[in-house]
Amino acid sequence: MEMLKGFLFSWIIGFYLVTIAVAREDQSGFISIDCGISAGSNYTDIITGLSYTSDVGYVSGGVNKSISPIYQTNALERQFLTLTSFPIGTKNCYTLTPAQGKFGKYLIRASFLYGDYDGNGKLPVFDLHIGENYWDTVTISNASIPIRKDIIHTPSNDSIAVCLVKTDTTSTPFISALELRPLNVTTYRTVLNTSSLELYARLNLGSLTNQSYRYSDDAYDRIWMPFQWDNKAIINTTQEVRENSYRVPSVVMSTAVTPDPLIATGDSVSFAWIAENMTDKYYMYLHFAEVLELQVAQIREFNIYVNGNLFYGPVSPIYLSTTTIYTVSPGIGTGRYDVVINKTATSTLPPLLNALEIYREV
Repeated sequence: MEMLKGFLFSWIIGFYLVTIAVAREDQSGFISIDCGISAGSNYTDIITGLSYTSDVGYVSGGVNKSISPIYQTNALERQFLTLTSFPIGTKNCYTLTPAQGKFGKYLIRASFLYGDYDGNGKLPVFDLHIGENYWDTVTISNASIPIRKDIIHTPSNDSIAVCLVKTDTTSTPFISALELRPLNVTTYRTVLNTSSLELYARLNLGSLTNQSYRYSDDAYDRIWMPFQWDNKAIINTTQEVRENSYRVPSVVMSTAVTPDPLIATGDSVSFAWIAENMTDKYYMYLHFAEVLELQVAQIREFNIYVNGNLFYGPVSPIYLSTTTIYTVSPGIGTGRYDVVINKTATSTLPPLLNALEIYREV
């Protein structure tokens, strides 16, 4: 069984390998802020094609800074070269006003790279809030490693406050970039539609390139991390895989993992993760597509179990078309989540899995 304990680490360190995209999706509704660049500045990122602007007008106060030259490498994304720090005040908030206002649902990403910008060599720790609610704690453990925090949020007002909160008088909050992307309002639902979903893992399984993918491959600018699964075979197609409402990009859905027939490990795909707290509620999104053109006598069909209980099934993935199976009502009181995808008795082929996402309700 594959443990997800390494996924968060990958989410921290994997951002130097973002693929160069060719096609350009519409950026309508996107808010892309490069914190710390001079007032009135804007530019188009040469890698992603995303258009960034300064944070003037989004936040009051703050001091523009650049990371130390020793951390400025050619591999580093442009957004991490500068930052805005907040030495004054306990709570400093950015105000985002998306076009759809309270009628929309949004992916919000806050990014951080310390880079010893202040010359103190002291790694900061501070909190991140969305509105009045706690989002996460930003713990800088390495001056040279970027950190990104993703959350899916449905606001109750037309504006959204993203706040940096000082929790230690010796640590100064800062931020390198802040991004907002509108989502399809019918996706990523929670039991209470006022809840937000913090990203735990978003994985591209069976990647042949070992690259991360984001905009413009992904219309919502989600960042898909490659994950190499031990004891699994990779199957793939060179043809386009049709999207559903979740719009997982074809480049992600065109590969999948399946049990390796050369290794006697059974006919299942399984993984697990440990809850941070027993009261945490997790939402899981499993994305499937058949990438092989099956023969008449071949059947791929499977059931999905979580902690020994049937989660969904049977599932027969459609050829070159995405199907998403997701959590409707999360359970609580569980310290560990074991997910097992088993072939049915009538299936002639083992299960597959193309991509997965896990979020924690906040």
